[in-house]
Amino acid sequence: MRLTAQEIATKIGGALDGPGALVVRGVGDLRGAKEADATFISDANYARLWIDCPAKVALVSRGVEVPGHDSTKRALIHVDQAEVAMISLLEHFAPAPEVPPKGIHSTAVVETAGIEPDQLSVGPLAWIGKNCILGRNVVIHAGVRIYPGVTIGDDVIIHANAVIRERCVIGHRVIVHAGAVIGTEGFGYRPCPSGKGLLRIPHLGNVVLEDDVEVGSCTCIDRGTFGSTRLGAGTKIDNHCQIGHNVQIGKSTVMAGLSGIAGSSTIGDWVRIGAGSGIADHRTVGSGAQLAARTALMNDVPAGEIWGGMPAREIKVEMRHILALQKLSPLTRDIMRLVDDAKKNKEAAKESVKASVQESAKP
Repeated sequence: MRLTAQEIATKIGGALDGPGALVVRGVGDLRGAKEADATFISDANYARLWIDCPAKVALVSRGVEVPGHDSTKRALIHVDQAEVAMISLLEHFAPAPEVPPKGIHSTAVVETAGIEPDQLSVGPLAWIGKNCILGRNVVIHAGVRIYPGVTIGDDVIIHANAVIRERCVIGHRVIVHAGAVIGTEGFGYRPCPSGKGLLRIPHLGNVVLEDDVEVGSCTCIDRGTFGSTRLGAGTKIDNHCQIGHNVQIGKSTVMAGLSGIAGSSTIGDWVRIGAGSGIADHRTVGSGAQLAARTALMNDVPAGEIWGGMPAREIKVEMRHILALQKLSPLTRDIMRLVDDAKKNKEAAKESVKASVQESAKP
Protein backbone atom coordinates (compact mmCIF):
# COMPACT_ATOMS: atom_id res chain seq x y z
CA MET A 1 0.00 0.00 0.00
CA ARG A 2 2.49 2.61 -1.19
CA LEU A 3 2.85 4.90 -4.17
CA THR A 4 5.56 7.30 -5.26
CA ALA A 5 4.76 10.89 -6.17
CA GLN A 6 5.47 10.09 -9.82
CA GLU A 7 3.13 7.08 -9.71
CA ILE A 8 0.38 9.24 -8.23
CA ALA A 9 0.87 11.91 -10.90
CA THR A 10 0.62 9.25 -13.62
CA LYS A 11 -2.38 7.62 -11.96
CA ILE A 12 -4.43 10.81 -11.74
CA GLY A 13 -3.08 12.57 -14.84
CA GLY A 14 -1.47 15.42 -12.89
CA ALA A 15 1.60 17.61 -13.47
CA LEU A 16 4.37 16.90 -10.96
CA ASP A 17 6.28 19.79 -9.37
CA GLY A 18 8.94 18.24 -7.13
CA PRO A 19 10.77 14.93 -6.51
CA GLY A 20 9.03 11.95 -8.09
CA ALA A 21 10.63 9.39 -5.75
CA LEU A 22 8.83 10.58 -2.59
CA VAL A 23 6.89 7.65 -1.09
CA VAL A 24 3.25 7.97 0.02
CA ARG A 25 1.72 5.41 2.37
CA GLY A 26 -1.60 7.04 3.23
CA VAL A 27 -3.77 10.16 2.97
CA GLY A 28 -4.77 12.95 5.33
CA ASP A 29 -5.98 16.54 5.47
CA LEU A 30 -3.64 19.49 5.74
CA ARG A 31 -4.06 19.77 9.52
CA GLY A 32 -3.76 16.07 10.31
CA ALA A 33 -1.55 14.55 7.60
CA LYS A 34 1.63 12.68 8.55
CA GLU A 35 4.97 12.88 6.73
CA ALA A 36 4.23 9.80 4.60
CA ASP A 37 0.70 10.95 3.69
CA ALA A 38 -0.57 12.72 0.61
CA THR A 39 -2.92 15.64 1.16
CA PHE A 40 -4.84 18.03 -1.09
CA ILE A 41 -5.18 21.79 -1.56
CA SER A 42 -8.39 22.94 -3.21
CA ASP A 43 -8.18 26.74 -2.79
CA ALA A 44 -6.06 29.61 -1.52
CA ASN A 45 -7.50 29.44 1.99
CA TYR A 46 -5.95 26.00 2.43
CA ALA A 47 -2.79 26.72 0.46
CA ARG A 48 -1.38 28.83 3.31
CA LEU A 49 -1.44 25.73 5.56
CA TRP A 50 0.98 23.82 3.30
CA ILE A 51 4.09 25.45 4.70
CA ASP A 52 3.45 23.98 8.18
CA CYS A 53 2.06 20.61 7.02
CA PRO A 54 4.43 17.63 7.55
CA ALA A 55 3.17 15.83 4.42
CA LYS A 56 5.62 15.65 1.51
CA VAL A 57 3.09 15.31 -1.34
CA ALA A 58 -0.08 17.32 -2.08
CA LEU A 59 -2.60 17.41 -4.88
CA VAL A 60 -3.41 21.01 -5.76
CA SER A 61 -6.11 22.46 -7.99
CA ARG A 62 -4.69 24.24 -11.02
CA GLY A 63 -4.49 27.98 -10.62
CA VAL A 64 -4.02 27.89 -6.83
CA GLU A 65 -0.79 29.54 -5.69
CA VAL A 66 0.94 27.65 -2.85
CA PRO A 67 3.19 29.96 -0.81
CA GLY A 68 6.36 28.53 0.73
CA HIS A 69 6.57 25.45 -1.48
CA ASP A 70 10.09 24.02 -1.84
CA SER A 71 10.12 21.85 -4.97
CA THR A 72 13.51 20.36 -4.03
CA LYS A 73 12.09 18.68 -0.92
CA ARG A 74 8.34 18.31 -1.44
CA ALA A 75 6.03 17.62 -4.36
CA LEU A 76 2.90 19.29 -5.63
CA ILE A 77 0.78 17.49 -8.22
CA HIS A 78 -1.37 19.95 -10.19
CA VAL A 79 -4.80 18.65 -11.25
CA ASP A 80 -8.08 20.16 -12.41
CA GLN A 81 -9.88 19.50 -9.11
CA ALA A 82 -7.84 18.36 -6.12
CA GLU A 83 -10.84 17.07 -4.15
CA VAL A 84 -11.99 14.92 -7.07
CA ALA A 85 -8.47 13.60 -7.77
CA MET A 86 -8.13 12.70 -4.08
CA ILE A 87 -10.92 10.14 -4.46
CA SER A 88 -8.62 7.89 -6.47
CA LEU A 89 -6.04 7.89 -3.67
CA LEU A 90 -8.66 7.27 -1.00
CA GLU A 91 -9.88 4.26 -2.97
CA HIS A 92 -6.31 2.98 -3.29
CA PHE A 93 -5.45 3.24 0.41
CA ALA A 94 -8.86 2.30 1.86
CA PRO A 95 -8.82 -1.06 3.69
CA ALA A 96 -10.89 -3.80 2.10
CA PRO A 97 -14.43 -3.76 3.55
CA GLU A 98 -15.50 -6.57 5.87
CA VAL A 99 -18.17 -8.66 4.16
CA PRO A 100 -19.78 -11.99 5.00
CA PRO A 101 -18.17 -14.89 3.14
CA LYS A 102 -19.84 -16.27 0.03
CA GLY A 103 -22.82 -18.40 0.86
CA ILE A 104 -25.61 -18.28 3.44
CA HIS A 105 -24.76 -18.24 7.13
CA SER A 106 -26.12 -21.15 9.13
CA THR A 107 -28.25 -18.85 11.31
CA ALA A 108 -29.81 -16.98 8.37
CA VAL A 109 -33.34 -17.83 7.20
CA VAL A 110 -34.02 -17.93 3.44
CA GLU A 111 -37.64 -18.71 2.50
CA THR A 112 -37.27 -18.01 -1.23
CA ALA A 113 -36.61 -21.18 -3.18
CA GLY A 114 -33.95 -21.45 -5.86
CA ILE A 115 -31.44 -18.93 -4.49
CA GLU A 116 -27.90 -19.92 -5.45
CA PRO A 117 -25.73 -19.69 -2.28
CA ASP A 118 -22.52 -19.17 -4.28
CA GLN A 119 -23.97 -16.06 -5.95
CA LEU A 120 -24.40 -14.00 -2.78
CA SER A 121 -23.14 -13.41 0.76
CA VAL A 122 -25.67 -13.59 3.58
CA GLY A 123 -24.56 -12.80 7.15
CA PRO A 124 -25.79 -14.22 10.46
CA LEU A 125 -29.42 -13.82 11.57
CA ALA A 126 -30.51 -12.31 8.26
CA TRP A 127 -33.97 -13.17 6.93
CA ILE A 128 -35.08 -13.30 3.29
CA GLY A 129 -38.81 -13.80 2.79
CA LYS A 130 -40.73 -15.67 0.11
CA ASN A 131 -40.82 -14.84 -3.60
CA CYS A 132 -37.77 -12.61 -3.59
CA ILE A 133 -35.47 -12.19 -6.60
CA LEU A 134 -31.79 -11.57 -5.88
CA GLY A 135 -29.11 -10.72 -8.43
CA ARG A 136 -25.45 -11.71 -8.48
CA ASN A 137 -22.88 -10.65 -5.88
CA VAL A 138 -25.44 -9.31 -3.43
CA VAL A 139 -24.03 -8.73 0.08
CA ILE A 140 -26.50 -8.96 2.96
CA HIS A 141 -24.99 -8.18 6.35
CA ALA A 142 -26.04 -9.47 9.76
CA GLY A 143 -29.60 -8.91 10.92
CA VAL A 144 -30.99 -7.63 7.62
CA ARG A 145 -34.73 -8.23 7.02
CA ILE A 146 -35.96 -8.60 3.44
CA TYR A 147 -39.72 -8.99 3.27
CA PRO A 148 -41.56 -11.15 0.67
CA GLY A 149 -41.67 -10.14 -2.98
CA VAL A 150 -38.57 -7.91 -2.99
CA THR A 151 -36.43 -7.64 -6.13
CA ILE A 152 -32.72 -6.84 -5.75
CA GLY A 153 -30.27 -6.26 -8.61
CA ASP A 154 -26.59 -7.17 -9.00
CA ASP A 155 -23.75 -5.97 -6.74
CA VAL A 156 -26.07 -4.57 -4.07
CA ILE A 157 -24.81 -4.09 -0.49
CA ILE A 158 -27.30 -4.03 2.39
CA HIS A 159 -25.70 -3.26 5.73
CA ALA A 160 -26.56 -4.59 9.20
CA ASN A 161 -30.13 -4.41 10.48
CA ALA A 162 -31.53 -2.61 7.44
CA VAL A 163 -35.09 -3.51 6.45
CA ILE A 164 -36.48 -3.83 2.91
CA ARG A 165 -40.27 -4.10 3.01
CA GLU A 166 -42.67 -5.98 0.75
CA ARG A 167 -42.51 -5.68 -3.05
CA CYS A 168 -39.79 -3.02 -3.10
CA VAL A 169 -37.41 -2.94 -6.07
CA ILE A 170 -33.69 -2.32 -5.62
CA GLY A 171 -31.58 -1.65 -8.74
CA HIS A 172 -27.96 -2.58 -9.46
CA ARG A 173 -25.04 -1.37 -7.29
CA VAL A 174 -27.32 0.14 -4.66
CA ILE A 175 -25.97 0.59 -1.10
CA VAL A 176 -28.34 0.62 1.87
CA HIS A 177 -26.59 1.51 5.11
CA ALA A 178 -27.19 0.14 8.60
CA GLY A 179 -30.60 0.62 10.15
CA ALA A 180 -32.29 2.12 7.09
CA VAL A 181 -35.92 1.15 6.39
CA ILE A 182 -37.06 1.02 2.76
CA GLY A 183 -40.78 0.73 2.08
CA THR A 184 -42.39 1.29 5.44
CA GLU A 185 -46.06 2.33 5.60
CA GLY A 186 -46.64 5.94 4.60
CA PHE A 187 -47.76 8.46 7.21
CA GLY A 188 -51.36 8.88 6.07
CA TYR A 189 -54.46 9.31 8.26
CA ARG A 190 -57.95 10.80 8.02
CA PRO A 191 -60.36 11.72 10.83
CA CYS A 192 -62.84 8.96 11.62
CA PRO A 193 -66.42 9.94 10.59
CA SER A 194 -67.57 9.08 14.09
CA GLY A 195 -65.22 11.72 15.42
CA LYS A 196 -63.37 9.15 17.47
CA GLY A 197 -59.76 8.76 16.49
CA LEU A 198 -58.03 8.52 13.12
CA LEU A 199 -58.30 6.12 10.19
CA ARG A 200 -55.03 4.79 8.75
CA ILE A 201 -54.79 4.93 4.94
CA PRO A 202 -53.49 1.58 3.57
CA HIS A 203 -50.47 1.91 1.28
CA LEU A 204 -50.48 -0.56 -1.61
CA GLY A 205 -47.44 0.74 -3.47
CA ASN A 206 -43.71 0.20 -3.00
CA VAL A 207 -40.34 1.93 -3.17
CA VAL A 208 -38.10 1.79 -6.24
CA LEU A 209 -34.40 2.58 -5.85
CA GLU A 210 -32.83 2.86 -9.28
CA ASP A 211 -29.23 1.91 -10.09
CA ASP A 212 -26.36 3.36 -8.00
CA VAL A 213 -28.60 4.88 -5.32
CA GLU A 214 -27.13 5.11 -1.79
CA VAL A 215 -29.29 5.38 1.33
CA GLY A 216 -27.75 6.46 4.65
CA SER A 217 -28.05 4.91 8.08
CA CYS A 218 -31.40 5.22 9.89
CA THR A 219 -33.07 6.85 6.88
CA CYS A 220 -36.71 5.92 6.21
CA ILE A 221 -38.36 5.91 2.79
CA ASP A 222 -42.15 5.37 2.79
CA ARG A 223 -43.94 3.27 0.20
CA GLY A 224 -46.41 4.88 -2.20
CA THR A 225 -50.13 4.86 -1.54
CA PHE A 226 -50.95 3.36 -4.95
CA GLY A 227 -47.79 3.51 -7.07
CA SER A 228 -44.10 3.85 -6.25
CA THR A 229 -42.01 6.20 -4.20
CA ARG A 230 -39.00 6.48 -6.54
CA LEU A 231 -35.37 7.56 -6.24
CA GLY A 232 -33.61 8.10 -9.57
CA ALA A 233 -30.30 6.60 -10.64
CA GLY A 234 -27.25 7.88 -8.78
CA THR A 235 -29.16 9.74 -6.07
CA LYS A 236 -27.49 9.83 -2.64
CA ILE A 237 -29.40 10.18 0.63
CA ASP A 238 -27.56 10.95 3.89
CA ASN A 239 -28.20 9.54 7.38
CA HIS A 240 -31.37 10.25 9.38
CA CYS A 241 -33.50 11.47 6.48
CA GLN A 242 -37.24 10.98 5.92
CA ILE A 243 -38.79 10.61 2.47
CA GLY A 244 -42.58 10.50 2.48
CA HIS A 245 -44.99 8.42 0.44
CA ASN A 246 -45.30 9.02 -3.31
CA VAL A 247 -42.22 11.26 -3.45
CA GLN A 248 -40.43 11.26 -6.80
CA ILE A 249 -36.71 12.14 -6.79
CA GLY A 250 -34.74 12.47 -10.01
CA LYS A 251 -31.21 11.41 -10.94
CA SER A 252 -28.01 12.29 -9.04
CA THR A 253 -29.77 14.35 -6.39
CA VAL A 254 -28.02 14.72 -3.02
CA MET A 255 -29.93 15.07 0.26
CA ALA A 256 -27.94 15.89 3.41
CA GLY A 257 -28.63 14.56 6.91
CA LEU A 258 -31.67 15.32 9.07
CA SER A 259 -33.72 16.49 6.08
CA GLY A 260 -37.27 15.50 5.26
CA ILE A 261 -39.54 15.49 2.22
CA ALA A 262 -43.28 15.29 2.83
CA GLY A 263 -45.58 13.15 0.71
CA SER A 264 -46.19 13.53 -3.02
CA SER A 265 -43.42 16.07 -3.64
CA THR A 266 -41.35 15.96 -6.82
CA ILE A 267 -37.60 16.65 -6.78
CA GLY A 268 -35.75 17.02 -10.08
CA ASP A 269 -32.32 15.84 -11.26
CA TRP A 270 -29.07 17.13 -9.72
CA VAL A 271 -30.83 18.89 -6.84
CA ARG A 272 -28.81 19.71 -3.70
CA ILE A 273 -30.74 19.65 -0.41
CA GLY A 274 -28.82 21.08 2.56
CA ALA A 275 -28.75 19.49 6.02
CA GLY A 276 -31.78 19.91 8.25
CA SER A 277 -34.09 21.07 5.45
CA GLY A 278 -37.80 20.35 5.30
CA ILE A 279 -39.95 20.26 2.14
CA ALA A 280 -43.73 20.48 2.47
CA ASP A 281 -46.07 18.04 0.73
CA HIS A 282 -47.02 18.37 -2.94
CA ARG A 283 -44.10 20.73 -3.69
CA THR A 284 -41.92 20.68 -6.83
CA VAL A 285 -38.20 21.44 -6.82
CA GLY A 286 -36.85 21.88 -10.34
CA SER A 287 -33.72 20.20 -11.70
CA GLY A 288 -30.43 21.78 -10.70
CA ALA A 289 -31.96 23.73 -7.81
CA GLN A 290 -30.20 24.06 -4.46
CA LEU A 291 -31.63 24.43 -0.95
CA ALA A 292 -29.41 25.90 1.77
CA ALA A 293 -29.09 24.12 5.12
CA ARG A 294 -32.20 24.32 7.33
CA THR A 295 -34.41 25.51 4.51
CA ALA A 296 -38.13 25.37 5.32
CA LEU A 297 -39.71 25.05 1.88
CA MET A 298 -43.41 25.73 1.41
CA ASN A 299 -43.38 26.80 -2.25
CA ASP A 300 -42.25 25.37 -5.58
CA VAL A 301 -38.66 26.11 -6.62
CA PRO A 302 -37.91 26.78 -10.29
CA ALA A 303 -35.12 24.82 -11.96
CA GLY A 304 -31.60 26.06 -11.27
CA GLU A 305 -32.51 28.50 -8.49
CA ILE A 306 -30.95 28.64 -5.02
CA TRP A 307 -33.33 29.03 -2.08
CA GLY A 308 -32.91 29.25 1.68
CA GLY A 309 -34.43 30.54 4.89
CA MET A 310 -37.46 29.88 7.07
CA PRO A 311 -39.82 30.24 5.34
CA ALA A 312 -37.73 29.68 2.21
CA ARG A 313 -37.32 32.20 -0.58
CA GLU A 314 -34.85 32.88 -3.37
CA ILE A 315 -31.43 33.16 -1.74
CA LYS A 316 -30.71 36.72 -2.96
CA VAL A 317 -33.96 37.91 -1.42
CA GLU A 318 -33.22 35.98 1.78
CA MET A 319 -29.76 37.55 2.05
CA ARG A 320 -31.25 41.04 1.62
CA HIS A 321 -33.66 40.29 4.48
CA ILE A 322 -30.80 39.07 6.67
CA LEU A 323 -28.74 42.19 5.92
CA ALA A 324 -31.76 44.39 6.61
CA LEU A 325 -32.26 42.74 10.00
CA GLN A 326 -28.58 43.20 10.81
CA LYS A 327 -28.88 46.91 10.02
CA LEU A 328 -32.15 47.13 11.94
CA SER A 329 -30.66 45.70 15.12
CA PRO A 330 -28.55 48.76 16.09
CA LEU A 331 -31.44 51.04 15.07
CA THR A 332 -33.69 49.09 17.41
CA ARG A 333 -31.19 49.57 20.24
CA ASP A 334 -31.09 53.31 19.51
CA ILE A 335 -34.88 53.52 19.50
CA MET A 336 -35.10 51.64 22.80
CA ARG A 337 -32.50 53.99 24.26
CA LEU A 338 -34.56 57.00 23.13
CA VAL A 339 -37.70 55.45 24.62
CA ASP A 340 -35.89 54.91 27.93
CA ASP A 341 -34.61 58.50 27.89
CA ALA A 342 -38.12 59.77 27.15
CA LYS A 343 -39.50 57.80 30.08
CA LYS A 344 -36.80 59.19 32.37
CA ASN A 345 -37.48 62.74 31.14
CA LYS A 346 -41.20 62.26 31.66
CA GLU A 347 -40.64 61.07 35.22
CA ALA A 348 -38.26 63.95 35.87
CA ALA A 349 -40.84 66.41 34.53
CA LYS A 350 -43.49 64.95 36.81
CA GLU A 351 -41.21 65.28 39.79
CA SER A 352 -40.40 68.86 38.81
CA VAL A 353 -44.09 69.76 38.50
CA LYS A 354 -44.83 68.05 41.80
CA ALA A 355 -42.05 69.98 43.52
CA SER A 356 -43.29 73.25 42.03
CA VAL A 357 -46.84 72.61 43.25
CA GLN A 358 -45.59 71.78 46.71
CA GLU A 359 -43.44 74.93 46.79
CA SER A 360 -46.30 77.17 45.67
CA ALA A 361 -48.56 75.68 48.30
CA LYS A 362 -46.31 76.86 51.14
CA PRO A 363 -47.64 79.93 53.15
